[in-house]
Amino acid sequence: MGCAMEVFLARQPIFDTKLQVVAYEILYRSSNKNIYDLSMDGDLATTSVVVDSLVNFGIRRLTNGKMAFINFTKKLLMDDFPTLFDKESLTVEILETLEVDAPLVEKCKELKNKGYILALDDFSGDDTFDLIMPYIDIIKVDFQVLKSEGRHYIADKYKKLGVKLLAEKVETKYDYEEALRMGYQLFQGYFFEKPVMCKAKSVQSSTYSYLEVLKETMNEEPDFNRLADIIRKDFSLTYKLLRLINSPAFYTVNVITSINHALTLLGINEIRKWTTLIMLRDLSLNKPDELVKVSLIRAMFAEKIAGSLGLGDRDTEAFFLGLFSLIDTIMEKPLYDIIEPLPLRGDLKSALMGVHNTFHDILLLLKHYEQGNWDSVVEIAKKNDMHHSVISDMYVLAVEESMKYIGEM
Repeated sequence: MGCAMEVFLARQPIFDTKLQVVAYEILYRSSNKNIYDLSMDGDLATTSVVVDSLVNFGIRRLTNGKMAFINFTKKLLMDDFPTLFDKESLTVEILETLEVDAPLVEKCKELKNKGYILALDDFSGDDTFDLIMPYIDIIKVDFQVLKSEGRHYIADKYKKLGVKLLAEKVETKYDYEEALRMGYQLFQGYFFEKPVMCKAKSVQSSTYSYLEVLKETMNEEPDFNRLADIIRKDFSLTYKLLRLINSPAFYTVNVITSINHALTLLGINEIRKWTTLIMLRDLSLNKPDELVKVSLIRAMFAEKIAGSLGLGDRDTEAFFLGLFSLIDTIMEKPLYDIIEPLPLRGDLKSALMGVHNTFHDILLLLKHYEQGNWDSVVEIAKKNDMHHSVISDMYVLAVEESMKYIGEM
């Protein structure tokens, strides 16, 4: 677990010939300065864009439901990270700096067969890319690098092959009008709009949690119960898992009732991929934040209370109730904006938002117990046919279990 940290991305719109926004390119930013950090490792930059798009921002919100253009390094392409997105939400950008070899050709073919749109970025006409050209849907031409003759050559050669042409770094009206005359269909650049900064909060997990998850996924027969036990003790991993499940690649109408449920929907390969990505993203860690510690204690406490109330298998959902009870304070965002995208049942979300129901009673009980409001604790316990004498024992157990895991972070 860790403190809430600010994360940044930039997005730049891509326009069609009617000057309607049809997509956004998502760009890595290491700070609130709207410039690319040239010292950043390419794999880590792409990893940051992927994780932040899916987990910390939410890809639908980031792109207003339009297509996202994202650059992938060769390593992340070969490791299938584009498939964390669904094919309707992502255009896979392939850099012209990549070495074209048999594995890359096969990967492009595989992504194309799965229905993904592939774009060749910063293309200058190098014929070594002819091997992957059958799988390319869009060619991006940098208007600040290629002069008029080069732009014209690419347009004439590839337009007749059915490849869409995207003019990027279009900075003047003259460039735009020339691109139109040449048959370019998509446009991007300062002439239309500069990249716009986007900011969100991310709560980081511990290296210990990541390594434990990865270790378990490497077993010949991974134990989903053990995986769930590791993840449920980590505020950040739990939240990010639920956000990932609700991303387009895994979107389901089902609500999630437990960590085990979420893991089953993902599958071992996706869990391993997801954990690796987020671990790379969270390389710089801080000590556990006090609010995150309290949230974990509340989660354990709420689960035990729900069990004693006879809520059946919904005690696992009460864990989410306690865990996310301070999430708006931790992430410094409105509670509704955080809770709404999570695949939780309606009464659980309502309880977090203050609607009175059994789960809200559990939430009130947590808060009154923390504050020493014993009359209110007894009143809520009596209302729910629960003997108040067991509450102290449950709280002590919750603290002990929580501290055991926090001590390992």
